[in-house]
Amino acid sequence: MSAVLYDHVTKGFGRIVAVEDVYLEVPEGRIVALVGPNGAGKTTMLRLAAGILTPDSGRVLIYGYDATSVRAKRRVGFMTPMDRGVYWRLTAMDNLVFFGTLYGLSLREARERARELLEELGLSGRAHDWVATYSTGMMRRLEIARALMHDPDILLLDEPTSGIDIDAKHNILNFIRSLRGRKTIVLASHDPQEIELADMVVYINRRILNESPALKIVKVLVKGSMDGLNGFSVERVGSDEYVIIATIDRFNELMSRLATYDGRIRVMDIDVEVAVAEGNARRMERVMRRREGWL
Repeated sequence: MSAVLYDHVTKGFGRIVAVEDVYLEVPEGRIVALVGPNGAGKTTMLRLAAGILTPDSGRVLIYGYDATSVRAKRRVGFMTPMDRGVYWRLTAMDNLVFFGTLYGLSLREARERARELLEELGLSGRAHDWVATYSTGMMRRLEIARALMHDPDILLLDEPTSGIDIDAKHNILNFIRSLRGRKTIVLASHDPQEIELADMVVYINRRILNESPALKIVKVLVKGSMDGLNGFSVERVGSDEYVIIATIDRFNELMSRLATYDGRIRVMDIDVEVAVAEGNARRMERVMRRREGWL
């Protein structure tokens, strides 16, 4: 049985279709990265798995249970930097104890679990400080701790290291690595160091790009200081912006190479095209929309 199953799921907001007829099985214990341009439906897919949103059609199942059911929600932890997931005028310890009791833990259990997570995430020295005094990186770590208070089987992460410094980023990436095999993790990301953690990368733009014999081409827009990238086609499109072009079978290799830049290169967008045979010629069929103006 899959840990998470998106069974031909469609979800829209008014006239906007966020995800359309998505079928995806997430194996237990794997780290899966959802990759695609802004507005591709990545966050919507996480919210559907968390039971925050309900699909317009299809089903989202967590270990066989509907994602909106209590049984499913007990097995899922959700962290997103787009929301205020903790209370700023409480201490980190008080935040975690409060959320722990909401998850059904006793006060004693919640305090023990909070101390354990704060230690693992390097926050024990600031456990009794107001969250308002925390840096962005510390806030991210606390939000991950909140999502893990009830020891869920599945952890959903939406760009977990966005907007933080290199040291804080390394702390979070190392912590996610430590969960490999212990948790099923689904993360939405543009970041090469986050994507490098994944066992499986899913390319999405409302629909999932399934594997096929057609040649898939990945174009990655990056920003930062780059001194060349042997083996890949690199085109400069601005003073410190570059487009890197690779076949999709080398995408993971490209992400690994970019990760060695240790935060000096930031991925701005990812675009995928498919080369489709048509007679003796080949044409490029757009599958993922370009970010306006970057090519």
